[in-house]
Amino acid sequence: MEGRRVFVGLPAGRELAGAAMEFRQAHAGLKVRWVKPEHLHLTLVPPWHCLDVDAVCQALRDEAARQAPFEVVFERVSFGPDPRRPRLIWATGKAPAGMPEFARGLLTATGAPGEPRKAFLLHLTIARFNSRDLKAMETRKLREPVEWPATLDTLCLYESILKPGGAEYRELCRFTLGGV
Repeated sequence: MEGRRVFVGLPAGRELAGAAMEFRQAHAGLKVRWVKPEHLHLTLVPPWHCLDVDAVCQALRDEAARQAPFEVVFERVSFGPDPRRPRLIWATGKAPAGMPEFARGLLTATGAPGEPRKAFLLHLTIARFNSRDLKAMETRKLREPVEWPATLDTLCLYESILKPGGAEYRELCRFTLGGV
């Protein structure tokens, strides 16, 4: 497949990354691959192979200018996405008004393939693991209430570079929501 493997997301920001780091320190014994603080983000458009990064960045600039920042609160840290066969640790919460519609609009504006998700779940992946690692973990259930408020005010196009140790992300363009 030609092009770059890209996705659109909202960077977590300092406050949210700090909360995730505190969780990481409190659970340092878990056998997981922690997401680097600078890579924490909320995915709005999942990865696709992009042939024209400049055009996508222009579309994101226009969409970002029309969207106010989002106020979010993450309420729980748990295994996900499938509780029966989890492969990550994520923080979840209720999506704020307008975020699902914004994500659908970005899918259209970027020309990314695929259909909009029927249900939008506010989530922040903070660690990944495989089934062998889950068996080695003493904690088979994880469902911790948290209160992680954050203002998400930036929209980014990331390149996802797949490597044996996990994906690495490179920011290709960044825009402030609301054009401020």
